[in-house]
Order: sequence, then structure tokens, then C-alpha cells
Amino acid sequence: MEKEIRQKLEHFITGNEYIQNLGLHFSLIEEGHAMAQIPYRHDLCNPYGSLHGGVLYSLADIVSGVAACTYGHYATTTQGNMNYLLPAFLTEYVQCEARVARQGKHIAVYQVEIRDDKQQVLQTGSFQFYLMEKKLTQ
Repeated sequence: MEKEIRQKLEHFITGNEYIQNLGLHFSLIEEGHAMAQIPYRHDLCNPYGSLHGGVLYSLADIVSGVAACTYGHYATTTQGNMNYLLPAFLTEYVQCEARVARQGKHIAVYQVEIRDDKQQVLQTGSFQFYLMEKKLTQ
């Protein structure tokens, strides 16, 4: 991945208030692959004490969206699917990993997994993006 693209993505991540409010921290960004985590916090939980499904969906959408942008184009979500296998509680954090399944000229598809701090798979999913003509480095 080009240095300019990495810098643009890092600027996007640190400059986005929603990402910062989630406490999202990226540990890996490389071409077609990204990984990030959020801490378990009570203000992100549903009434049952597990991280809210919408928070987990946001995590997966953001991480896979960043991975889709690593090829140099802006990307916007066109479809997302999550399988909620286990609740996200009794963990210090959850970690999402997104990997490219297909990176076409206009459409990209990414597979995601969300794991707890014991590396147990909690959610799986798939996200599709439309790749815009506008490049990140323009």
C-alpha cells in the first residue's frame, strides 16, 4: 500500500468523531486487510449487558470499509450482513478482522470476523462496497 494512501486513511480515522467515540483502534492496515478493536464499555451495551448489535455492525462496517479503501479509492457501503453467533460480554474488548474476498473495479466484497479477548468468534459477516472513481490521494 502506498504511503500516501496510508496517511490519508490514518487522517480519516483520527479525524472522525464517530470512530473516536467508539474507542476504535486499528492494529493493522494493509492492502485488502484491516484489523481493529473497541473496548467493552457499559455505554456501548444493550440492556442485557452485551455490546449492542449496532455497535458491532458499525465496527465491522468501518473496518471492512477501511480495508476496501486500501487500494486507493473512496468506498461506500452498499450491503452488509452480520451473523450474531454469541453475545459480546465478559470480555475486555472485541476485535474485528476484515479480509478481501473480491476487489473489482467498482464492487468490493469483504469477509469479517469479530472475536472476543479469548479469540472466540462472536460474529461473522460480509460487506459490499461501491468503489468511487475519486481517489484518496486526489
